[in-house]
Amino acid sequence: MITELSEEKPGLPAGAATTPAPHKTDSRRNFLAFGGDMLTFMTGLSFIPATIVMVGMASRLTSDKALLGVVAMTGSVAWFLPQVIAARIVHGKQRQKSYLVGASTIGRQMYLLMALWLYFTRAESPLLTVFVLITCVAIFHIADSLAGVAWFDMLSRALSPRMRGRSVALGNLIGLVGGIGAGLIVERVLSPTGLPFPINYAVLFFCAWLCFMASSVFILFIKEIPMSADEHSQTADTHFLANLAKVLRTDKVFQRLIFARIFTGIETMAAAFYVVFIRERLGLHDDILGVFTIASVGGGILGIAFFGWLGDRIGSRGVIRSSIGLQVVAPTLALVVAALPVIAGAAPDVAIAIFVGVIAVNGAVAQAGMLGFQSYPLDAAPERYRAMYIGVLNSVGGVVSLTPLLGGLMLDGITASVSSQAAYSIVFGIAAISVVAGLITSFGLPKPARNME
Repeated sequence: MITELSEEKPGLPAGAATTPAPHKTDSRRNFLAFGGDMLTFMTGLSFIPATIVMVGMASRLTSDKALLGVVAMTGSVAWFLPQVIAARIVHGKQRQKSYLVGASTIGRQMYLLMALWLYFTRAESPLLTVFVLITCVAIFHIADSLAGVAWFDMLSRALSPRMRGRSVALGNLIGLVGGIGAGLIVERVLSPTGLPFPINYAVLFFCAWLCFMASSVFILFIKEIPMSADEHSQTADTHFLANLAKVLRTDKVFQRLIFARIFTGIETMAAAFYVVFIRERLGLHDDILGVFTIASVGGGILGIAFFGWLGDRIGSRGVIRSSIGLQVVAPTLALVVAALPVIAGAAPDVAIAIFVGVIAVNGAVAQAGMLGFQSYPLDAAPERYRAMYIGVLNSVGGVVSLTPLLGGLMLDGITASVSSQAAYSIVFGIAAISVVAGLITSFGLPKPARNME
């Protein structure tokens, strides 16, 4: 991959690191630091998952489907889209920890701000509260976008591919176990006998903020392995935009990876409305959000265990293919319930169980991202271009993360002419077809040249 831009010696796999291997003590320290960062961050996200808790709160404040779509997509769009800019900022920097620490520390205060807003205003201005939510989430993820590019580049130098996969998998796994506890808290806080609205959501944002602060502490313990002097000197002389244009024009493997990412990412146009659909169809109370959160976390635990094992055995390409194959299940099951209203009408418990499965599948697939699409460039790209590849691929993810807005507009538009049942069926059907196209595209990806030792 990227052999056109690589100046590696003959016989050296493209992407092979030239940075000296870190000392074993540093490797152990970084293994624990990156893993601890992951587990506390994942636990924090489990308190306020975008397509479950955030959309659930927003649906109490507005019935506008397009606006709910914006709430669902804001985090992904704000994290993914700026990554080319973030990659440009950190590109060629020999040390990047200051970007990671500074950006993440600033951005994570937004969830504390959201908790305080809900507590003191009581959401007396519903639409204003929705826009404050969107703004806080956007700032949080834009800052985390810059931090994320630096984080991935630092991770690739600090740990070998196999240790990296194990650290990420273990951190995610323990974080998701913590997420089960978070889901139980969500269910209790949002239950009819729990805290009143919107204090209940303020508590969830505050709990998430505490976890993010714990994550920031782990970040401080990361021992950065700087880019080698040789790589830094070569990177400093390169032109970012010129290389970026050449990559997009000539690298056929990267083009295929981008198309696979686009096709699979379109499923978010449906995922943003899975919970909205079943709540509307059956008139469910807010405490069901806790059940769906636990389902998402439980699916994530199984997903990280399986995909972590798979990545350790056969690498990122195998994770990409298997996760897309599993992803097909979610919109397909949702389509069955939407297209066959008799299921929800005659057997509501069955419909709920199916959507618990849908959410669990999405939770499992989400855990494959870091071990699949995001790890593939780490294993394949030359060190001096790694940040650029990560930024480009993640920015593509930002483009497809806009699809919840499209999904909301489609639902509003189609519902004006036909039933909402038919509108949901169309949106879920388009998502299923798109994921299948992504699966077919992924079969053309070669195995990365970088070894997995």
